[in-house]
Amino acid sequence: MSDISTNTNTKIKKKDIGSFIKGTDIITLLTAIAASIYGLICVYSATYSNLTDGKIITSDVRTMLISVLGGLIIAVVVSNVDYESISKFWPIIAIGCIGLMIFTLLFGVAPPERPDSKCWIDLKVFYFQPSELLKVGFIISFSYHLDLVRDNINKLKSIIPLIIHGAVPVGLVLLTGDAGSALIFLVMFIGMLFFARVNAGYFVAGFCAIFVAFVLAWKTGIIDGIQRQRIVALFYPEQYADAMYQQNNGKIAMGSGGLFGQGFLQGDMTQSGAVPVNESDMILSVAGEEFGFVGAMAAILILMILVIRIIKIGMSARDNAGYLMCSGIAVMLFAQVLVNVGMELSLLPCIGITLPLFSAGGSSSLCIYLAIGLELSIYRFSRTPSDTLFYTK
Repeated sequence: MSDISTNTNTKIKKKDIGSFIKGTDIITLLTAIAASIYGLICVYSATYSNLTDGKIITSDVRTMLISVLGGLIIAVVVSNVDYESISKFWPIIAIGCIGLMIFTLLFGVAPPERPDSKCWIDLKVFYFQPSELLKVGFIISFSYHLDLVRDNINKLKSIIPLIIHGAVPVGLVLLTGDAGSALIFLVMFIGMLFFARVNAGYFVAGFCAIFVAFVLAWKTGIIDGIQRQRIVALFYPEQYADAMYQQNNGKIAMGSGGLFGQGFLQGDMTQSGAVPVNESDMILSVAGEEFGFVGAMAAILILMILVIRIIKIGMSARDNAGYLMCSGIAVMLFAQVLVNVGMELSLLPCIGITLPLFSAGGSSSLCIYLAIGLELSIYRFSRTPSDTLFYTK
């Protein structure tokens, strides 16, 4: 009778911490933590001159520190939940994210430095940017969609719904005035299609369509104002000195750092505030000026190690959905690094994209750690779940 009872009733066995660590992707976790620590050092330096008497850290550093610690807790918790179970809730996740974006369109606020971008929600305690959470939601829902049609992915009947799926977040983010984040979503959409092995012909057609759409938007004035100026300024910097002020000073700051930099809290342009928004959009200028070329390259290298590691874990995932989720996370991080660095070097227009885990911003760090939690789950559940969980049935 007791044997029957044992088989019928669910029993929970507590696993020790050693078993849990055994199933954790330590390399990814430590790399992300290293990026966050380096980022906190840079943000502290960028905001050091704003410290008032009696204060140890600024609100930017405090917010970033809280978001990193909170993000780590979320990542560990999510890592212990089977990603397959999470992906099955994709309709609820998608609807929730879309609802949050609609709420932002109706009741969102714009930061003082970007009055045209109504992309934040004022939670009174802090400001939250829903588009960051939408990135994670899109990775989950689009991975599930791609996996669902994997056998017929190159048929037009599959491609059209996939395009609609990708257009929804791009359109919602554009409506809030955040063209930078919309670009990241577009790169994520294209990158995930690439990893899903969609035929090259569709990419050629897609790039042609994007080019035509850009030309039409330019001709009709949809791309106008400061956005237009920032694009033209790349080709005629002397005529648009005001539009290039931030990027020009950022490059001067990085160049003045030489090989090893001027030293922590010793950067002339960093401490004088000569580079606007250097705690977020231009954070690489802080690393470059105070820690030199070596410091700037170290920041990029840490992030590239993280991207490559996530791709590697995706390649060894137990199923196609896990592979696609890791691909989406890697593309998201790579796209932000590419756009941010390109922006800081004046290779791309200044569009307000932060450097992942380095720039100030609670929403970004928190949601990146949520995405890392998914990758940790894929790593854990592609190994031996019963030996690597805190609790097993």
